[in-house]
This record gives sequence, structure tokens and C-alpha cells, in this order.
Amino acid sequence: MGDGIVMSAKSLKRPGFSFLSRLLLLLQGLILFVLLLGYLAAYIPPDRFWPLAFTGLVFPWIALLNILMLPLWLFVRPKFMFIPVLSTLLIWGRLGNFMQFNRQPAGIEKSDSNINLLSYNVRLFDLYNWKHGRISQLTDSIFQYINASQPDLLCIQEFHAGKHDDVVIADSIRKYSGLKHEYIIYTSFNGKVRPYGIATFSRWPIVNAGIIRFKDNVFNTCVYTDIVKNGDTLRLFNLHLESIQLSEEDYLFVTELRKRQEDSDFFSERSKKILRKLQGAFIRRASQARAVGEKITESPYPVIVCGDFNDTPSSYAYHQIAANLTDAYRKAGKGISETYAGNLMPYFRIDYLLYQDKYFTALNFDRLKKVWSDHYPIKSLLVFNPPAQK
Repeated sequence: MGDGIVMSAKSLKRPGFSFLSRLLLLLQGLILFVLLLGYLAAYIPPDRFWPLAFTGLVFPWIALLNILMLPLWLFVRPKFMFIPVLSTLLIWGRLGNFMQFNRQPAGIEKSDSNINLLSYNVRLFDLYNWKHGRISQLTDSIFQYINASQPDLLCIQEFHAGKHDDVVIADSIRKYSGLKHEYIIYTSFNGKVRPYGIATFSRWPIVNAGIIRFKDNVFNTCVYTDIVKNGDTLRLFNLHLESIQLSEEDYLFVTELRKRQEDSDFFSERSKKILRKLQGAFIRRASQARAVGEKITESPYPVIVCGDFNDTPSSYAYHQIAANLTDAYRKAGKGISETYAGNLMPYFRIDYLLYQDKYFTALNFDRLKKVWSDHYPIKSLLVFNPPAQK
């Protein structure tokens, strides 16, 4: 009779255990499916199939969820642990876009071959908080940071010339950075030149420059400058790809999402509006990235790329531009190093410093986590190894 009781207890346990196993297998299968789609998002153009771009957006979070399946399988069915282990190993190279453990050098000797590079989307230098013709505290903090960084090459996205005659941003940057050469492109809209755009400042002479204009877009662009350093020419790309263009109401909705869920109609309408904006931005960035990638390939000089891509390392846009280039963060960065400081995409890296490793080597990579804009500034010290003169 005792044996019968034991058998009954075991038989009662099995169905519950089996259900949990099936549930975990279903969850694991779903995770692997989304993980695969997120991996493929880097190669499928959003202007051909845009839904895949959303899976690229959540790729790092799905990868983290996949890793968290390990302890669950350990306690439920250890023999299934190989699934998250193997899948994580298969995407390990891609995970390096989101987390790095490089050692930071204690000290770096000054050298004529070094290039101190700084890129920053300054959000118009906090223009709308200027009062009585005087810059805001945030703007002054940006100037002080540029002064402390002493970059050799400075790429600024969402540049603004200045609101009043007594505030000329370019003069202030020259004063604080010591950079004497510049190339600034202002936005032209409805036949009128606006005082905002994209700017490149250099310690060395700029001997040539050009623009890659994006179709049906006057607010985002890419510029390139040919810079001569110690007799050798390099080409620096400074770009700002399509943004999502969210309104203040959209940001408010995102930050108060839980409160708004009570109003189902409002939630549905606003969510669809934001999704449409995301979709449109994914599609437009695809063609913009291809245009930049083609120009990089055509460059007769060693290439450096800086800018605000407005997209993650899992995106099609990033892979179109970064193809055959080295990411300074992957080479010399440490930690998560997110660059977006807003509420919409926390912990996302959407600003980049890239280079051709045949001609450059990154000694370090740094991101200052100060909220002076909706982006964090990023910088890297590169060593320039110019091609041999023929």
C-alpha cells in the first residue's frame, strides 16, 4: 500500500512538471524566433520589409532574456540548457555591440600620429533655454567640456549658429577648442537658410569638402571633409541620419505610459502614431545609410566616420555604414556605453565613431554621461597610420 501511495504522488507530480517544461520550451522557441529575426534585421532593408527592423530594436533585450533562460532550465530540465548556451555562442559576436570589457590604458604618450576625436549631438546647444541673449548653463557646460577635451577633430550634429548677434557659436567653439578650420552646412528650407545644421571643426587644414544630401529631407544630412595632417590626407564623415521626429505629446505619452493605459482608445491611437513614425524613420534611414556607405567605399583617402545614426548596432543602417569599418567602442570601449540620454530608448547606443583599421587604431573610447543634450558626447583617441607615399 505504501508503494501505491508513492506511485500516486509521482504521477501527480509529472503532469505539473511536464506542463512547466512545455511552457518553457514554448517561451524558449519564441525567444529564439525573435532573436533570429533581430539578427537578420541588420541585413534586410526596412524599405523592403520594415517589420523586421522592430526586432532589431529589441535584439539586446531578447538576447538578455535568452541568457536568463539558463537558470530556469537548470532547475527544471538541465538537459535543455544547451539551447540558450548554444544560441548565445552563435550571436556572441553581435553582443559585443552592446557590452565591452576592454581595459582602459592608464596613460598614453603624446604623439604626432595621434588624433583626438570628439562627436556630439548637442540638440541646438539648448537654444530654447537661452534668456536675454545669454547662453544657458547647459550650453556653457558643453563649451567647458570641449575646452577640457581639446579635440583635434570635432563633429557636431544639430549645430546652431546662435540666437543673437552677441552669441556666435562657431566663435565660441574656436575659442574653447583652439580649432581654426571648419566646415558648417546650414539647413535650407522653403528658400531660406536656417541657422542650424551640421558642423565639423579641425586642427588641421580642410582642403576639400562635400555633402551627401538625403532625398526628401532637408534636416538630416552627411558631410565629408578632406583633412591634411602632417602631409597625409584623411576623409572625415560627419552625419546625422533620420530621427523619429517625436512631438512633446509623444514623449509625454512614453514617460507616462502606465497612467495612460487606462484610456484604451487614447493608448491605441497614440501607440499607432508612434509606430508609424518609427516605421517611417526606419525606411528613410535605409536609403540614407546606403548613400553614405557608397560614398565611404569610393573614398580615395583613409576614412573616419562620426555621427548620430539614430539607430542601434543591430540595425540595417548601422551595418550599411559600418561594413568594412571598425567600431571604436568595440575596439576600446568598456561597459554598456549607451549614447542616447532621452526617455524613449534608454540604454541605447545610437552615436558612433568608426574607422578603417588599416589606417587607424583606437587607443581608448569614452562617453561622458552628462545630460546636456538628449545624447551623450563620445570621444576616442586614434593613432593614424597613413598609407605609404607612392
